[in-house]
Amino acid sequence: MTLMTSRTLTRGPGLWTPQLDPLPPTLGPVVCRWIEANLVHGEGDFEGEPFRLEGWQRRILYRLYEYDPATLKRLVRRALFVMPKGCGKTELVGAICDLELAGPCLPTADGRGRLRKSPNIPVGAASFEQADRLFSAAKAMATGKGSRLAPFVEAYDTEILLRERSGRLFRVAAIGGTNDGGLPTTFAADEIHEWEGRKERVHLVIGNSLAKRADGLELNLSTPDAADPDSLFGRLHAYALKVITGEVADPSFLAVWFTADGHWQLDDPDELREALAEATPASWLDIDRIAARLEIDRIPEHEFRRYHLAQLVRPEAQWLPPGAWEDLADTDRPPPPEGAEVVLFFDGSYNGDSTALVGVIPGERPHVFVVGCWERPDGAVDWLVPREEVKARVAWAFTHWRARMGWDPPGWHAEGEVWEETYGEANALRFETNVRRRMAAACSRFYTTVVAKGLTHDGDPRLARHLRNAVVKETPEGAYITKAGRHGPKIDLAVAAVGAVELTAGAAEPPPFFAAAWR
Repeated sequence: MTLMTSRTLTRGPGLWTPQLDPLPPTLGPVVCRWIEANLVHGEGDFEGEPFRLEGWQRRILYRLYEYDPATLKRLVRRALFVMPKGCGKTELVGAICDLELAGPCLPTADGRGRLRKSPNIPVGAASFEQADRLFSAAKAMATGKGSRLAPFVEAYDTEILLRERSGRLFRVAAIGGTNDGGLPTTFAADEIHEWEGRKERVHLVIGNSLAKRADGLELNLSTPDAADPDSLFGRLHAYALKVITGEVADPSFLAVWFTADGHWQLDDPDELREALAEATPASWLDIDRIAARLEIDRIPEHEFRRYHLAQLVRPEAQWLPPGAWEDLADTDRPPPPEGAEVVLFFDGSYNGDSTALVGVIPGERPHVFVVGCWERPDGAVDWLVPREEVKARVAWAFTHWRARMGWDPPGWHAEGEVWEETYGEANALRFETNVRRRMAAACSRFYTTVVAKGLTHDGDPRLARHLRNAVVKETPEGAYITKAGRHGPKIDLAVAAVGAVELTAGAAEPPPFFAAAWR
């Protein structure tokens, strides 16, 4: 039998986890047929009609049910779905939960799939009301008039049971306190941006319990929320971006984010509708009617962007304009050859943050590239920067290129003094980024250069992430970048890039505080 792969469907819109090469087989066709043959639409304009999947929904299912043909294990174990309001993500996940309860959801050698033994499926949200929306969607699709699944289940207020074998789909609410979920096989969590404080603990406990069962699956749904990068959604979304950009290779994590690019001008009627068309995969949504929410109802633009364009609304203090840095990527440019002139900047830490080494190839349009980055792994507690590895990388750079380097002293005074002695103070320049006037001037020059498209870069997703994390702090000495709060996400690569670009400019026309070092 020929095994189906996700190449069967076109890519479609949105930001997705990159696919493996070669493409793995998928149960996608099997699960799509089962859903359409057995379930009906729930509350809404199509209530009671046979469930019909659109192309973008099929692609999600094809990707979600990819598997390893050698081990017959599912590849995706955790998923994050982010999309505009009204796209039916709750009903789609409800259909997936019904499939996991009663359908052929696990791989087999013949590609036809098999039922799971003793499925245990908690579906939840931050409140009982929200949890009931997801549960009610799954219940209506499984038990509504015309559903072929209805004779095989017993439905109650808070749970659905299989009649002829062990199996349960039930509602939980994070507000109810810690719930271990028994031995869950699939866990669906709706609007995870609201799972905060004690509620987040419920998500953690149930999610951890999935490891007790083979081929456990975690499904997360959310509206974008940029309020707290350390929240459950903030961490999941940050990781999703790493996977989408290829910074992290993790085929077990499926990220699907339907959104509009940030460059659209929403005060232009045509661009507003282009943005909505780009963000909205669902054919049933009326673009003009949604546009009227902004044009006529005059809802706040940040709310419109969040709910109808699925954009992470840019905080007022965020530094670079959306897309400005990404537009300057030149990924085809090779690294500088041995003996080339390179300007470096080193920003180090001791343990809990990250350490960065960024280079710039000088020229009429300087090229920025990452030489090294050492970050504390997610979840690590007692992590220390590998100092010997860092020092070896710096030594390699000075040996490989005709290099000059700025370095920030905190935590690295001893190493910096060795660099000054070894390479000379003119080539290992002490640059204290906590001197506000100095850093404000460097940040201003960097910002102006980026906006004026006066540089290129290697497209490193880590540097792009650190630049997105940077926020502006206004002081009497000027505005400079900093983290979003004491425990905010990392920006060390951004600081190093600012320093390297400043030193590159200073090499030609040194500002006053570089004059002595660069004579």
